[in-house]
Parts: sequence; structure tokens; C-alpha cells
Amino acid sequence: MTINPCKKIMRDAARVVLAVSVTTVCAKAQSGSDVESGTNFQGQVRYENNAPAEFVQVELWTDGESTWRTFALTDRSGKFHTGSPCMVIQYKIEAPGYRPTSGSVDMSITPCRTLQWITLKALPGTKPGGAPASGVIDARVAAIPPDAKQEFDAGQRAINDNDFMGAIPHLQKAIALYPRYAEAYQLLGVAELQMNHGAQAESSLLKAIEIEDRMPQAQYLLGVLYAKTHRADLAEGPFQRFAELDPQNPDAYFELAKVSFALNKFPDAEMHARKSIKLEETNAGVHIVLGYALLRQRKAESAKQAFQKFLKLDPNSPMATDVRNTIVQIDQQTHK
Repeated sequence: MTINPCKKIMRDAARVVLAVSVTTVCAKAQSGSDVESGTNFQGQVRYENNAPAEFVQVELWTDGESTWRTFALTDRSGKFHTGSPCMVIQYKIEAPGYRPTSGSVDMSITPCRTLQWITLKALPGTKPGGAPASGVIDARVAAIPPDAKQEFDAGQRAINDNDFMGAIPHLQKAIALYPRYAEAYQLLGVAELQMNHGAQAESSLLKAIEIEDRMPQAQYLLGVLYAKTHRADLAEGPFQRFAELDPQNPDAYFELAKVSFALNKFPDAEMHARKSIKLEETNAGVHIVLGYALLRQRKAESAKQAFQKFLKLDPNSPMATDVRNTIVQIDQQTHK
């Protein structure tokens, strides 16, 4: 039965969908005592030909009520390290020309240490060893002078040690030595986001994309920054580009679903949420966005099913009470 949901449900929609916040890039561990001195999560990333994957960004995070998220960048030997809480840690690598790679490791047992070996598998048209088929990125990266790379490496090490303030001058110097260092601009944006320097981070990420448009992580970070600062109209473009560059990434469509909802594009929000779910998005909040997008289109029964799916996946979520209340309101309206 189709209903016209009451205004209270719509107020709840705005509040709860906003609570399904855009992924927090700058989140730190809520239990600082669980995070060691930046080395308890170590990894080695290599290509299928066993060559080290240089300057590849690794995203790490936890799910659940205590959230944590950070980024690490591999060095010239393909190694990275960071400090992580004693929890189940998710990790993901999205490198242009390579299949998205993800996994998880249970670090909840003392001494909370791990060493992960990760192999990147090439997509058709990608040369062995990480070189995309197009020579544009190759030529630019090949032209990076050694002293700029040294500064970049120093900035990367500082970020891996969660010394974001210490990373910034190294990355700025790397850029001064090589103004087309898109990777340095991107990493500078990460450091600035972690320091809550939003305006500077925005400038750095825009510059990274200006130099090299095919950087999915920079597009994603810029979209997140726009969305977190209530500029959904600006966030839509970077997230769309992120989805173009990494079409199998469910996060791209989840972010697009939230932005579309904020822009009152409810059919688009539904479409993107369903795409994210099809790609196996791990954040159960995507079902909340789908539910409210369906409610806005007067599809009450389908909305209720989406809400029930969320509660099944994450019954202890802080948003669960609001979602249960919305289901009750739907039932009350349906039986009037």
C-alpha cells in the first residue's frame, strides 16, 4: 500500500540520513591506549610479477560503534606501517589499473600486531609492475627528481607514524621541488584533513586532481570534504568521477546515494544505494539511505523492508532506535 508519510517521518529522515555521515577520513581511535607507536600494523604490497608497489595508498578502518580510519602509503619497497587499535581491522587498496583489493585481520588479541602481504592484480591493459597502459602517468612520475622523492618519502613516513604536522613541511618541499607532484598534493591533503585544516586540504586535493584527474582517492577525499562541509552540490562531481575510475567500489555509490538524497534527487539516491548494496557495501547504513529515499517516493512497504534489513545487519547501532520508530510510524500510517 502506498502512503503519504507524515511530516514527522520526514523530519526523522533528514536527521537519520545525516547521521549516516559521509565516511570520516579524519577519525582517530576512540581508545588511544589501544594504538601503538605507529608500527603494530605492517604490510608489504607487491604486484603479480613480485615487483614492489611503490607509493600506493592503503586505507584502513574499523566498523562498529568505536570507529577508526586512517591511510598509509607504501614506500619504494612496497612497505607500509601504521598504528591501529586492537580490533578487527579492514583494509583496502584501490590503485588505477588494478583490481580493488581488500581484506580484514583480527587484531583484537594482545599483542595486537600483524604483518600482511598483499598482491595487486592487474586489469586488462595494465603493464606489469604497476605502469598503466597510458604513458601520461609514467612520464610525469618518471620525471620526479630524487630530492623531491626523498621529501615525499619523509612525509609518508611521518603520516604512517600519525605525525601529520611533521609530514606537511616535507610534502610542501616535495611539491616545491616538483610542482607536478600530484601524489604529494594528495598526501598533503590527507595530512591537512587529519589536522582539521579543511581549506588547505581542499586546495591540495584540487591541485592533485588538476595535475592528474585519474586519481580515485583524491576524487573521493575531495567529495568527502565537500559533503562534510554541507556542499553536496560540489560533492556530487568528485564522487561521480570516483565511481567512473573505480566502478566496482561500493563506497562510490554509497556516497553518491547520500549526496543525491541531500540534493532531493530521491530516485537517484535509490539507484545508487541499490548499486552499492549489489556491490556488497559493508556499511549497513546504506539501507537507511535506501529506506528514506524510498519513503520520499511514497514506496512505504519497500522502505520498511530496507529499514528491517538495516536492523538485521546492525541491531545495536546508535541509529537503531530512530529506525525502529520510523517503522512503527509507517505501520501506523499504513493501517489508518
